[in-house]
Amino acid sequence: MREVVLNSLKWVAIGKAIGQTVRWLTTIFTIRFLFPEDYAVIALSSFFTSLLWSFSRSGISAALIREKELDERTLSEFFTFTIIAHLSLFIILQSSASVLADFYGDERLEDVIRFSSITFLIALIGFIPGTLLNRNMNFKKLSMVDATAESISAVTTVTLAWAGFGFWSIIIGMLLAELLKQCGYLFKNTVWVMPRWFTSKTKSIFEFSWKASLQSTVGYMIFNVDVAIAGMYLSTIELGYYQFAVMLAMMPAAKVLPLLRQVAFPVYSNIQEDSKAIQHYFLKSLRLSALLFVPVFFGLAAVSNTLTSAFFGDKWNGATTVLFIYCLSMPLKGIEQLFGPLLKSLNKMNVIIGNTAIFGAVLIPSFFVGAQFGGEGLAIAWLVSFSGCFFISTSRSCNALSIKHSSVLLLLVKPYLIGTTMLAACILLDTLLGNFINVWIVLLSQVLIGTFMYVGLTWLFSRDELKELMNLFKRK
Repeated sequence: MREVVLNSLKWVAIGKAIGQTVRWLTTIFTIRFLFPEDYAVIALSSFFTSLLWSFSRSGISAALIREKELDERTLSEFFTFTIIAHLSLFIILQSSASVLADFYGDERLEDVIRFSSITFLIALIGFIPGTLLNRNMNFKKLSMVDATAESISAVTTVTLAWAGFGFWSIIIGMLLAELLKQCGYLFKNTVWVMPRWFTSKTKSIFEFSWKASLQSTVGYMIFNVDVAIAGMYLSTIELGYYQFAVMLAMMPAAKVLPLLRQVAFPVYSNIQEDSKAIQHYFLKSLRLSALLFVPVFFGLAAVSNTLTSAFFGDKWNGATTVLFIYCLSMPLKGIEQLFGPLLKSLNKMNVIIGNTAIFGAVLIPSFFVGAQFGGEGLAIAWLVSFSGCFFISTSRSCNALSIKHSSVLLLLVKPYLIGTTMLAACILLDTLLGNFINVWIVLLSQVLIGTFMYVGLTWLFSRDELKELMNLFKRK
């Protein structure tokens, strides 16, 4: 299993590295061509579209991946379920677009939501082939398709932005990426499935699918409703700043976390009867993730001021404080999401649903309070409320998994102490040099000194964990 995990991670990592390197580079230029007002409409449309996408990707796909034995009949019935679900989601967005545009007072929102909803129809092209590739852990084919689609889409987006298409450049790029991916999945794994009506044979699978879909949809809403609430209280420019900060903070997580979840769920599903193996791989993933997440997000927080000015221009300086605060909450967000694939693979949906309810009860009210104080208030609400919920939810998850909660918390102590030291040093460097030296030189100095400090301190105080991370892909 270790060879399977490492090979899977290798190919997913390669695919993500290729596609996201192009995506990051083009995103920098795209942002320079766009304005906060453009990202305001993108923020709201993306929330409602992605909210419904979570129903499909985390429910229907998860049920197929988790099932040990699949025959042609089961696939046909699932394809019927997929068609009904995607058509329903498409109709929901089409019918609610004008209502949402009126509610937020932005007429642009109606056309953007209607256009974005087409992705649900496009996805039917390769939904079953792509899910089967994921289920069979054929990540080499998946990664190459994703990398190609992301690269072409990213180049198209920045070209359209340069040509003056504004926020439409992002929407068109998103649709193109989805079309290329789905056609690629079908080409790489040509599986022709005819829809058939449901039988009692797949009843239990559908029950899991509905549970997972509803939980994921509610979970997505809870963890992303800050944007919808921000749209109610913040001005268009303030919302654009907030979305820019969230997007920039989420970029590393948006690329790494899907990679881990994509590999983790089928792996855990394959070894769901081996509790010792599950605990071993899970604790290892937490340990190495903490070692990676803390320096990445604390480092991004540390350079938020210089990074924004250097790469995106002074028009985005209003987002730097939000970016700094938001990044501080990101390591815990990333670590918390590692529990989901394991709990789902063991069909412990009640624990997931309970945790989701706890987050909802705390986060949503805090967002309404935080929004009264602008984007900075929302970012603080994230940091404070999520930290408290993290402690409670991980305790419940650990109990369900027969893992000591204290052992999970102890994994975070050293990375956080080292990361905080690195953060303080980088901020001090900007304070001392920011007004006298070119911003690019300050940024480069922060990156070099921050990297040296984190790696050096980790080598001194967490040498075993660092060696474990360095040896991750070595076949020993």
